[in-house]
Amino acid sequence: MSSSILLFSMQQLYRIGGPILLFIGITSCILNLLVLRRISLRKSPCTMGLITVNIVNFAYLFFGLLFTVLIIGYNSDPSANNIGFCRFRNYMSFILVCCEPSCLILASIDRVLVTSPNAGTRRRSTRRLMFISIIGMCLFWSVFHIHALIFTQIVQYGTNYFVCIRQPGVYSEFVTYYSLVVTGCLPPTLMAIFGFWAVKNIRQMRRVRHNASTIGTGTVVVGGAHTLRSKDQQLIRILIIDILSYIICKYPATIMLIYQQITKYNNKTVEQGQIEQAIVELMAFLYFVENCIGCFTNMFASKTFRAELKRILLKFSQFFRFQ
Repeated sequence: MSSSILLFSMQQLYRIGGPILLFIGITSCILNLLVLRRISLRKSPCTMGLITVNIVNFAYLFFGLLFTVLIIGYNSDPSANNIGFCRFRNYMSFILVCCEPSCLILASIDRVLVTSPNAGTRRRSTRRLMFISIIGMCLFWSVFHIHALIFTQIVQYGTNYFVCIRQPGVYSEFVTYYSLVVTGCLPPTLMAIFGFWAVKNIRQMRRVRHNASTIGTGTVVVGGAHTLRSKDQQLIRILIIDILSYIICKYPATIMLIYQQITKYNNKTVEQGQIEQAIVELMAFLYFVENCIGCFTNMFASKTFRAELKRILLKFSQFFRFQ
């Protein structure tokens, strides 16, 4: 298959698959928000983080996926017509890309606290702490990415062909390496660390309970064995699957970025450049898949989520049936 056919295939992928993925993503985020705000899980600090993740994903579908589909699939960039909107779109994309993994990391930390064998540590898992952490995190990324409002510009590459991009040169290099570390390598690493930590705590709890049952005490000692509630177990499953889907969908783009940085000084043929561009576009499409499948992964992970989703869908079907 020639490189030109690959690029055409990627364009068709975005032209046809892009709107489908956008519809799936919007539906998934709306259903997630409806369910998570109604079921008993909503009172957990972890749920606050998951709700924020869905709000961020919903916004990113418009500032990220929608414009990528228009640019690659339809050769149209509405933000290239106005410098103010161009800079605002890039600014919001920077913030949203960082906010989603940050919320997942905060939720992971909360699950580590909840599963801790120490009662004092478990008491640190509160909605107030999660709320303060989310607000502080959002404010930090909002201030940190102000540079996008300054160093983003519209560049003309041909007759009536304008592109909204970050300023070429030193700033572009800075953003590349910054993205590689802050949004590429660091989030999956932290998610994996806290995820394994929570799993380790759960296994430790099971060993303590098993030892207690073996000696026939029949009681839970304060400061000793700790039993997770059903909702906490479901939230841990939801969070672990969210982390796995994040790593599977996002990390290939990071690997491709590393490859580009390693080979950027190599002499490449036109065909090699086109193949590389096609792979980048494919990795970008996979990158957005994770923002669109949260509802389906939650259905797989939580029985309570499935039951509440079924109830909501039945309610909607009855509403439209009697209209």
